[in-house]
Amino acid sequence: MTQIQWFPLLPLSLVLSCTTFSGAETPELATRLRRPVALVQVQQGQRLLVANRESGSISVIDLPRRRVIGETVVGTQLSDLAVSPRDNLVLATDKAEHRLLLLEYRDGKVTRRGQVPVGRFPVRVTFNNRGDLAIVASSWSHLLTLVRLPLDSSQVPQQISLPFAPRAQLALPDGQTLLVADAFGGQLGIVDLLHRRLSHVHDLPAHNLRGLALSADRRHLLVTHQVLNPLARTTANDVFWGLLMANNIWRLPLSDVLDKRAPLVRRGRAIPLGQAGQAAGDPADVHVLDNDSFVVALSGIHQLGIGHHDRIGISRVPTGRGPRRLVVDRDRRQALVTATFDDCVTLVDLDTARHITDISLGPRPTDGDYERGEQLFFDATLSRDGWMSCHSCHVDGHSNGQLNDNLGDAGYGAPKRVLSLLGTVDTGPWAWNGQVHSLRDQVLQSVTTTMRGPKPSARQARDLVAFLRGLGDSAPGLKPKTPVQQQSVQRGGRLFQRFNCTRCHPAPYYTSYGGYNVGLKDEVGYREFNPPSLRGVAQRRRLFHDNRARSLEEVFARFRHRLPRELTKRELADLVSFLRSL
Repeated sequence: MTQIQWFPLLPLSLVLSCTTFSGAETPELATRLRRPVALVQVQQGQRLLVANRESGSISVIDLPRRRVIGETVVGTQLSDLAVSPRDNLVLATDKAEHRLLLLEYRDGKVTRRGQVPVGRFPVRVTFNNRGDLAIVASSWSHLLTLVRLPLDSSQVPQQISLPFAPRAQLALPDGQTLLVADAFGGQLGIVDLLHRRLSHVHDLPAHNLRGLALSADRRHLLVTHQVLNPLARTTANDVFWGLLMANNIWRLPLSDVLDKRAPLVRRGRAIPLGQAGQAAGDPADVHVLDNDSFVVALSGIHQLGIGHHDRIGISRVPTGRGPRRLVVDRDRRQALVTATFDDCVTLVDLDTARHITDISLGPRPTDGDYERGEQLFFDATLSRDGWMSCHSCHVDGHSNGQLNDNLGDAGYGAPKRVLSLLGTVDTGPWAWNGQVHSLRDQVLQSVTTTMRGPKPSARQARDLVAFLRGLGDSAPGLKPKTPVQQQSVQRGGRLFQRFNCTRCHPAPYYTSYGGYNVGLKDEVGYREFNPPSLRGVAQRRRLFHDNRARSLEEVFARFRHRLPRELTKRELADLVSFLRSL
C-alpha cells in the first residue's frame, strides 16, 4: 500500500449526510428504514453485502459501479454479518429471532438456506480461521454459541457461559483461541476453542470495547475503548481537556493477553484518538493496514480516523452519521463504512484521506421523534468538542457500570454509579437523590451539566425523551432453565417478601418514589438514596451507589443489606436466584 499522507484535521462540524437516493439503473427498492449495522465483501471484493437492522434485509452493492443491485429480507432485526473463506456461505445474526441465519450468496443474490437457535440476543458472529466453526456472541444471555459447519441436522450447538455480556470478537490465527470483549464494561475474555471453555478474563480500566484487531506483525492486540475517570468532575474544564472521558486504542502485547497472570495494561500503551479542541467520541470498529497504520470508525463524531501507532494525532475524514463498522478492500486503498443513521455506506480513499462518495441503500421514510432521538443519543457532538455522547456512559441505553462525579446529586465529591436507562420511563424520580421529577429535566441536565454541551432545543429534548421512552423494558434477567432453578427462584421470591424488601423495591418495577436511609453514606455525607429498580439487576457487575459491592452475594453476605438476620447458604442462593430472574 502507498504510504499514507497526513492532512489537517477537519472541523468537527463537517458531517456528511447521504440523504438523497438516485434510482437510476437500480432495482426498485422499497421505502423503508434500514439502519445498516454490518458489512462484508464477497466475490473477490466486487460486491458488498450490508446487514440492515430495522428492515431485516441484506443489501447487495456493486462496488465498481457503486450502486445497490438488490435487497432481500432474510430476518427481523439483523445485528451482524460474516462470510466464510468459501465466500458464498454467509451468516447473519437475528437479535429478534434469537437465531443464526445461514445464507447463500450466488450471482448477486442472497438466499436464506437455514437457521440455528442460539443464545438469546445474538449480537456478533465470526468464523474460526478454517471457516468450519461459527461463534455467536449473545449479549444479555452471557453466552457464546459454537456451530460446526457444514451444518448437520443432528448437531446440538455447544455453549460457553461468560461472566459478562459479550459483543466484539476476534478469532486468532492459531485456530484455537477467541478473544471476546465486554459489551458494556471493560472485561476481555480469552476462550479456548479447542477445549470449548473460557480460559481467563482480564479486567481493563475501560469500557465500551467496540473494536478488536491484530497489529500487522500479529504481536499486539488493538482495542478501541473509552475511559470514564471517576476522579474527574463534569466541569467544562475537565470535559474540554479530556480528563473526564478519554477515547483511545489500547495496544497490548498479545503474549500478555494470552497469559492469565500478566498485568495486562502495564506493558500496553494507550493511543489517544482525540485532544483538547479535537475530540473523537465513541470509537468503534478498527482495522490495521499492512504498514501498521490503523483505520478507526469514530461513531460519535461521524468521522473515520486514520493514524499510526507511533505517531501523534490522526487524520479525519467525514462520513455519514453513525459510522460503526468498516471493512478495507483487498488492495488496502479504500475503506467502506456503515453510516447507520443515514442508511448508506461511505467510501474513503485511504491514500489521500479523502471522502470518495456515499452509496445510499435506498429511499427511506421521514424520521420521527424516536428516530431523531436515537441519532441524538449516539451523537457526541452534543457534548463539548465531541468527547462523549449519551451512549458513552449509557452504552446502548444500558450502563457502562462506571462511577461518574456529576451534578446529578446536587454537588461534586461523591462519584455515583452510572444507571441503566432501559425502562427508565417507569422508574422516576431520577438521579440518585431522587430530586429530578421530569425525564425532560433529567435530559437537559445531563447534556448541559454532564456533557457540557449547549442546551438542547425544545425539539431535541422532546426527541431524546421519545427515544428513552421507546427503549422499553429493563435489561432482561437470567431466567431459570431447570425445575431446580425454578424452585430456587420461587423460594427466593418468598424470602424477598418475608424480609420486607418490597418496602423500597415493590413490584412491578421494583423501585419506589422516595429516598431512603439504608445505612450507607457517600463521600460528602449524603445518606438518603432513591432506590434503583431491581429489574435487570443480573446485568450489573457492581452494586450500591459507589460500586462497593462486587456481586449480589456480597450485598447480603458482606454488607447484610437491610436483612433482619444472617442468611443460610441456601437462602442466600435462593434470594440471589430470584433477583437475577427479574
